[in-house]
Amino acid sequence: MQAITTNITDAVADTLFIPLYMRCLETGRPDAIISDPDACRIVGSLDYDFSKYDKATRSQVGVCLRVKHFDGITRRFIDAHDDPVIVSIGCGLDSRANRLGPGRGIFYNLDLPEVMALRDQLLPPDERNISVRRSMFDPAWMREIRDKHPHAPILVLSEGVLMYFSEDAVRPLIKRIAEVLAPGELLFDACTGFGCRISSRHDTIKHTRARFLWAMDEDKRLELWAYNLSLNSVEYYMDKEPRRWDFLSRVMARIPAFAKAFRILHYQMNPAGA
Repeated sequence: MQAITTNITDAVADTLFIPLYMRCLETGRPDAIISDPDACRIVGSLDYDFSKYDKATRSQVGVCLRVKHFDGITRRFIDAHDDPVIVSIGCGLDSRANRLGPGRGIFYNLDLPEVMALRDQLLPPDERNISVRRSMFDPAWMREIRDKHPHAPILVLSEGVLMYFSEDAVRPLIKRIAEVLAPGELLFDACTGFGCRISSRHDTIKHTRARFLWAMDEDKRLELWAYNLSLNSVEYYMDKEPRRWDFLSRVMARIPAFAKAFRILHYQMNPAGA
């Protein structure tokens, strides 16, 4: 079978190959944090130089801890509702619905048209997995999804995306999501100002044209952006799977600025007027 050529031109979109490769590398380990056969199949199908990420052991652990947490929250959301809707903004080549297996829920996978053109070749859409070829900053997709599911609870996922954009771009996006897609939940990862400043030395990002732009130092900051958002929980990467982090990371984890630099935030999107 001829390898599929990748023609991703957007610098941020090109970072989708990082978590894809990290999931593939993790799948082959005896102590794997996650298993993602789809990632391995896709990596083997693409004409892309993944070798530049071969030594990114910290990213491998971090990405897979994030995937495990996002999968767990998504599974609990599905189990808790009769008609759940899951929206993944900046979905890349993630196959969360396949990892979770058959069940309730409709998954909307949203990314730039050039990404979705590649995704649809490798992960064809179906009645449960719906492709949305839009920028996440195009507000039209939110109203379209809510109009199709006027009473459904919606879980919005943003995995490895928001930190690449400025606060001037992220803030109105979050406010609009909370306004249109509530009731539901919002799950995303973020970095502190320290995390942003060291992105040029990040073990994978340094090999890309992208850099982290949005820093979020206060966990409850989004509660000031939208009145109906309330913080549910915060998970810090360095608190998880200590045996998998390399020696230097474990030493650096004793420094609060490093230990708390990267985290996952889970917000409740409360109904209007609640």
